Amino acid sequence: MTDRQAAAEAPPRPLPAAGRAAPAAARNALGMDSVTVLTGYVLLAMFIPSNLVLPGMGGVGTPANVLALLALLWYLAAWLTERITPARGTHAPRIAMVVFGAAVLLAYVACAGRPALPKETQAADRGLIALLAWTGLVVVASAGITDRARLDVLLRRMVVCASIVALLGWYDFLTDTNIASSLHIPGLQSSAPGLETMSRGGFTRPRGTTAQPLEFSGMLSIMLPFAVQQAFDPARHHRGLLRRWLPVFLIAGALPLSVSRTGVIGVGVALLAMLPAWRPRRRAAVLGTLGAGVLGLGAAVPGLLSTLTGLFSSFFNNTDDSTQARTGDYAKIWDYMQSSPWIGHGMGTFIPELYFFTDNMYLLTAAEMGVFGLLALLLLFLTGVHCGGASRRLARDEATRELAQCFVAASAVALVISATFDSLGFPMFAGMFFLLLGAGGSLLGGLRSSAGAAR
Repeated sequence: MTDRQAAAEAPPRPLPAAGRAAPAAARNALGMDSVTVLTGYVLLAMFIPSNLVLPGMGGVGTPANVLALLALLWYLAAWLTERITPARGTHAPRIAMVVFGAAVLLAYVACAGRPALPKETQAADRGLIALLAWTGLVVVASAGITDRARLDVLLRRMVVCASIVALLGWYDFLTDTNIASSLHIPGLQSSAPGLETMSRGGFTRPRGTTAQPLEFSGMLSIMLPFAVQQAFDPARHHRGLLRRWLPVFLIAGALPLSVSRTGVIGVGVALLAMLPAWRPRRRAAVLGTLGAGVLGLGAAVPGLLSTLTGLFSSFFNNTDDSTQARTGDYAKIWDYMQSSPWIGHGMGTFIPELYFFTDNMYLLTAAEMGVFGLLALLLLFLTGVHCGGASRRLARDEATRELAQCFVAASAVALVISATFDSLGFPMFAGMFFLLLGAGGSLLGGLRSSAGAAR
């Protein structure tokens, strides 16, 4: 049976009975729906370089975060006036955010109760702002999107924007430039002045509009599963091959160009998570295409594959200077934690200027928010896996099962690659992760409503 025949015979995707009219009601009461607001966030987050912020707000003051804060107020006003009600079954991401928020607040109290430096106090304040922005994304996405069709629209827009960021990365790599450094927006200033083009093995490491090549590879890694799912989706076969597969080519091709272990690990984890959701024939086709793509990349960019394999061999042989320098400081984390091992010293207070880079979100969280914060961070990632896995078990058609598995893959990628860089310290990666966390809750709630209505 061909994919086109399967699309014709597949049952319609389940939509929550109570959620069909909800978006229209939300528009009438609020003037716009959640997907419109979140699309604005995605556009700001993807296309305004991550290092450009409002004066005086530091790295957390991106225009996208400001919109996320306004979105939270927008939603709270609608909720308090009973103009919008969270859909049932969407509470898991919000509960995880409550736990994570409690960890951030406890760490903030610990910072206020010790003789902190002014820089640390300001960083802890910025941590609270980031928490509110992330909460806004999770709440608006999980409780505000009550229609599957609108969820698909948001995810499609995210993939398109991510593919454009990837295209900018291709431009950086091929021209040995950094396009983000040449962008200047009136009213914004760089939170990291003096950013220079980074290179490794003789290759320019692209970053597009992200703050750093690690963020570039990390963000594209969590978006890749959704690009592949949309390319395979039978409901989109009328779009044509180029329109469906171009985002996959741009995103997947840009990941190795970042010359980063994070990107390679992200692709590997995403592939391992998605393979169980595919039929054997599709698995063989994907693996064959991947092998051909690797060989083609090696022929088109001589030396790139050897540079990437050298990164992993030096890591496993413990001969990489940068890795040795970072891991040599890891033992100092435990000494730093001794004064407040359970609740930490304040999110954002482990400033590299005062201490050192960790390039590991788990170690950074342990230093800033203690054991409780580390467990709360793990809960966030595992909640994303849970929402995707539970949605896949409830789904009644193959396309929805594959979409649900994408949320599993994205959360699994974030879980793993957070050990390779301080993931939530980068605004674009953090924003896309929390937005997908809320979207996974929305999908799960819609499927639970459909299942309840069927019973």
